[in-house]
Amino acid sequence: MDGKLNLNGGTFMSIDHHANPFDPEQFRVSDSLGITGDGIKKELTHVRVGKPKKSSFFRAHPDEIYRIPVSVIADDSGGMKDEYLVMPNIAFQYAEETTPKLLVLCVDKMGIPFLWLAPRVVDDSPMRTNLWNETALKGLELALSKWVRLSANMQEGCYTVHTAGAEPDPVWPDLTMAQLIELGFGEEKIIRSDQHPLIRKLLGRD
Repeated sequence: MDGKLNLNGGTFMSIDHHANPFDPEQFRVSDSLGITGDGIKKELTHVRVGKPKKSSFFRAHPDEIYRIPVSVIADDSGGMKDEYLVMPNIAFQYAEETTPKLLVLCVDKMGIPFLWLAPRVVDDSPMRTNLWNETALKGLELALSKWVRLSANMQEGCYTVHTAGAEPDPVWPDLTMAQLIELGFGEEKIIRSDQHPLIRKLLGRD
């Protein structure tokens, strides 16, 4: 293409009318996750806490430091279920209100991390295991090394576990589990004493 003089005395490039205006290469940008074209990194300001989405494949972090046995108390009084992390001494005091869970760092194929409160089987728990929990845990085990999708099989009362073929490993966030918990729960969803608003509500004090 030849340079041509514009009205301000500069030059501009003439359009090559023989080039394909829909050539995908002209739209290509860098595929670096979380990095913009000016080198500015996108910082995580929130991490979703919840189950894997039924339409998405995900991976679970293979390092045990990103899988923590915890206790939670669920609150569904607002129409949506919110789960609160409970300190062990408070969980012991309010054992009937708490549920054992496994807090796991996961990431979906879009590279978005989330914290899954997966089922956790406790040996001395009077609660029996069920197919939902058993199949969820099988999916979690597979997700340590494979891309997995869980779909609810209502007829069988369990999850159907789907695995993807050979796929690249995920890019994990460069954050500690402490930082992820802070982004996922914040201080308001951690129960450290019996003065927490949820405990007071369960006891009828508020």
